[in-house]
Amino acid sequence: MSPEKKELQPVVDVKNQVSGPAIGLLVAGIIGGMFSLVTLISLGIGLGFSTFWVRELPKGYSDLYEGAFGMGGFFVGVLVAAFVIFAALKMKDLTQWSLAVAASILVMIPCISPCCLIGLPVGIWSLVVLMRPEVKAAFH
Repeated sequence: MSPEKKELQPVVDVKNQVSGPAIGLLVAGIIGGMFSLVTLISLGIGLGFSTFWVRELPKGYSDLYEGAFGMGGFFVGVLVAAFVIFAALKMKDLTQWSLAVAASILVMIPCISPCCLIGLPVGIWSLVVLMRPEVKAAFH
């Protein structure tokens, strides 16, 4: 077997190992972006955060959640979603290992990603795969 074929085989295997978590990160990023767009649309039509509570928030808090806090949440959500999507694509191509690790950690943080249902398991799975020595060595 030639040296070129020996080198090619592990990279293909690593691409297969990384493919699942990268797609999971991509899905988490897309869903996070959609949640952010729903936030923007709900703010635009006047359904603020306080309308989802059973009881009323104290005066002043509802204005905070519906105004600056809501728009800030939208912008943070869009930025995080874009970063996670970009990092997932780089991870799938086996480039930017540190970016993939950062996105894997970021997607697990509550309130800025769909963490409990998708982000937490995908982030853990992604970190486990990224920390394998052969996967780390295949990134360039």
